[in-house]
Formats: sequence, structure tokens, C-alpha cells
Amino acid sequence: MAHLGFLLTGGPFDSERWRTAYELGRAALDKGHEVTFFHYLDGALVPVEDQTFPDCSDTGLYDEMPTEKFQKLVAEGAELICCGLCVDARGIDASDDYPEGVEVGLLPDLADIIGEADRVISL
Repeated sequence: MAHLGFLLTGGPFDSERWRTAYELGRAALDKGHEVTFFHYLDGALVPVEDQTFPDCSDTGLYDEMPTEKFQKLVAEGAELICCGLCVDARGIDASDDYPEGVEVGLLPDLADIIGEADRVISL
């Protein structure tokens, strides 16, 4: 099977890039592929726990918060790494704000993903 790498730079409420990354990752895992996410820039905000979007409905784009969706992927074997510099710059306390399974790394981790993955998708 293939190894897919995802570079996610968009935040949870500024675009639907997180949802596209999630859906592609979900489909890849379902097909038995290896999946690694690197959350960079505002993408580091996507897996933060306890976020709410007051005007969201129970259906549609925010039927679940982005972190809940990505937690499911991690539970099924996806690797999720957030850029440590981006985490710090956004005031995220990784030990308190991220769920179990979310790693904090640096750009060399992204370089490893680019070098090891069969395909890298940047969103």
C-alpha cells in the first residue's frame, strides 16, 4: 500500500481545507494506505480540543469539530504531527490543548514525510 502525506496549513474555521484533508485521509485509511498529517501555520489550530463554533448546526461541515474527526483518524492509525514553532506562535499548550496521539514536531519531520511518502498533498 501507499504512504500519503498531508500538509495542512488552513485553520479550522477559515476554510474547508481541514475537511478535505480529513476526507482524503479517511478514504486512504479505508483503502489500507499509511497516512501522515503535518499541521503547519494555522493548521496547528485544527486538533485543539474543546473548540466550539456557536452557529454550527448538527449536520453539515461542523457536525463534529475538526479535532474530533482527526482523533478518529489517529485512533485508526494515522500519524498527526503539528509544527512546534506554529504551536508556540499561536499560544497553544500542546500538553493541555491537544488530545492523546497528536505529536509536536518541527520542519525536519515535514522533510521526512516528504521524503518517505509516495505522494504529498498540500492543503
